[in-house]
Amino acid sequence: MDSRKRSRTQLVTVTAIALLIALLVSACTAVPQEGAEVAAPAEGDVVELTFRQSDPPNEVGDLFERALAEFNETHPNIQVTFETVPWSDAQNQYVREVQAGGGPDVAQMAFVWTRDLATADLVVNLDSYIAEAPPGTVTDMAGFKEDFLGYDLGEYEDSIYGIPFSVDTFAMGYRPDLFEEAGVAAFPDTWDELVSVAEQLTVDKDGDGRTDQYGFCFPAGSGPTSGMWFLANYYLWSNGDWFVESDGADGWQTGATPEAVAGAMDYFNNFFAAGYTPESMIAIDSWGDPEYTSALGRGDCAILFLPPQAFQAAVDQSEAPVMSAPDPQGSETRISHLGGRTLVINPNSAHPDAAWELIKFLTSRNFYENYYTGQFPPQVSLLGDMSFGEDMQGYADQLPHAVTFSVYILAPPPVSAMWAATNSEFGAVYSGQKTSEQAGADLMAEMQNLLDTSE
Repeated sequence: MDSRKRSRTQLVTVTAIALLIALLVSACTAVPQEGAEVAAPAEGDVVELTFRQSDPPNEVGDLFERALAEFNETHPNIQVTFETVPWSDAQNQYVREVQAGGGPDVAQMAFVWTRDLATADLVVNLDSYIAEAPPGTVTDMAGFKEDFLGYDLGEYEDSIYGIPFSVDTFAMGYRPDLFEEAGVAAFPDTWDELVSVAEQLTVDKDGDGRTDQYGFCFPAGSGPTSGMWFLANYYLWSNGDWFVESDGADGWQTGATPEAVAGAMDYFNNFFAAGYTPESMIAIDSWGDPEYTSALGRGDCAILFLPPQAFQAAVDQSEAPVMSAPDPQGSETRISHLGGRTLVINPNSAHPDAAWELIKFLTSRNFYENYYTGQFPPQVSLLGDMSFGEDMQGYADQLPHAVTFSVYILAPPPVSAMWAATNSEFGAVYSGQKTSEQAGADLMAEMQNLLDTSE
């Protein structure tokens, strides 16, 4: 799930899912643990595995049929069939089946689910597999942690329970022809440069006194799952601020000051005040809204903030060329969040060694180059070496700068509550209901309240 609707849903529901897991665990018997002896198949026996994935059929097409046909041909003693369970029920169904002694051998999960599954003994500890036959091109655990982005979300008590399968993040989509018309030679590299370029790209083309082309558009809605959450965090993180952070001991504290948050609010509100962003964006929550993604093709907006799937929709809706670029950098760094999927082994699998062979195949360069071409591999080594097409290069360039929401997920407050509060207060500034100073103070007061009431 890209930072797409799926990704958003995963973050919003992680707390509820953790509760569900806890309840189910308390009501059911324990499942087999790593190290339990499993009878190895006799020579010549054929092992049958089930692989479960959750991406919509219209997105994956026949890629898994084709990929698994190759795996089955090259592994005659391991034959794999696959099934699809929609993301909306993937986690709950997996939990139910595993607790009942069943479930697929290998399953695709959301990054943010893996740790909760590990705490409930619903996935296999993979440390020994990584040590003996590591995935990708790495040779040991240290190499695994260096090369696989997002591995920390599959880590629990210093052990690995999930192997990153794909990664995604938000970047910028833009129309190079509109840049050329405005005399803009390159995509802006910093947040300050983004303002300057947005001004140059904001144009009244017919001279009627009304703007026909806006420089920068972003989903600025105040709804609880609006994309403003991501943009606000990217800006704050790049300038060294987080909404909540570890206190250095065993607790948590607020990170950004109210003044820093107010500064972020002022930065984005200035796009509306200066006329570089249309006020209609204040009503846009979803980056997948067709009205939003088609803005590039119509020429209404020269730059959009969006994840890969929405970017592809923008490309499909535009007759003119559309390109991508990394997010601007702040005073300290260039940074974004890392979304994605992970692969886990069911502790009920009678053939975990064969399941590991499948995971190695599904995280190989061959798989990403020839089958899983609509997603980015999690390995830094592959991101730097593979070609993803000129239009998608901005995402490939941004991914090495992406970090997981691990800090927020580990903190006591539900991510969904922090997400909703952030969108509400930023939206209050855009709509003129609050000053940035008041909204910044109110937002950080709410973050403190969430810390106090969630522990």
